[in-house]
Amino acid sequence: MDTRNDSAAILAEHLRANGVMVVWTDATALSASHPLNSAAREDVAADDGRYVTAYGYEVGQYGDERETAHRVAHLVGASPGHELLPVDAETITTTIRRALRLGFGRPAPGALTHLEEELSGHIALLLPEVRESARRLWPSSIEAHRLEARLDSIERQLSRGLGQGVLSAHIQVHQLARDCQYLLARHTAEGQR
Repeated sequence: MDTRNDSAAILAEHLRANGVMVVWTDATALSASHPLNSAAREDVAADDGRYVTAYGYEVGQYGDERETAHRVAHLVGASPGHELLPVDAETITTTIRRALRLGFGRPAPGALTHLEEELSGHIALLLPEVRESARRLWPSSIEAHRLEARLDSIERQLSRGLGQGVLSAHIQVHQLARDCQYLLARHTAEGQR
């Protein structure tokens, strides 16, 4: 068993609890960002019993993941224990429809960028709620593992950006719309329980 992997996984959970978006970059490194602004980001790696940023700044040690998460949350400007904003399902649905209709024409300049920003904001709002509902599942169940894998995939997709060219931007916006649709469906189903 690799202690670095376990410690990094524990750190990732503490970061999520502090309102930080987490994307794994490899088995012992992750990218932590503000949930509504992916530009506010810190790359953190496990190295020789400590956690360091990409700039070599030590933010904590193994075994002290809770305090390390607080430090990283402060660096990216996330606020632990913040109140979640209310979900406006109608607005989110309208944004998803606009994004999915883009395949039928040529968007105006900037339309893809604007839609990507809107969808990213909706996903950042929905993701913590759906992740919280995932914690209520039986931890070792197949459903829990599938849901965690899907949510991790959505976080990775969110961090990719529009890429180079119109085709890449179209694909990214379409995928974010589908991810947002999935999260909204999970949120709605959870609200009906």
